[in-house]
Amino acid sequence: MASLIKRGSTYYLQYSLNGKVRRLSTGTDSFQLAEEKQRQYESARVRGEDNPLPSRTPLPEILGAYATHVRAVKRPKSAQTDVYRSIYEPVGKVSLR
Repeated sequence: MASLIKRGSTYYLQYSLNGKVRRLSTGTDSFQLAEEKQRQYESARVRGEDNPLPSRTPLPEILGAYATHVRAVKRPKSAQTDVYRSIYEPVGKVSLR
């Protein structure tokens, strides 16, 4: 179960995950909006979904910048392999090579 806390003028969701306390910004200073985001978060967790609150991270831009950087500093085959792995392999996969 998540709770709301206010730090400065912004409300945060505070919840426990794997025994650690986590805080997630609601991005609002309105208590009513923060309560609605808390309700959305809790109902998504009950349904087994990931975090319903959107992230500000534009993933296509990040992957594009990474691919451009890798192609500039590595040899072509190494760059191709790194870009492929960053897009198609699951996050956290350990390679035993």
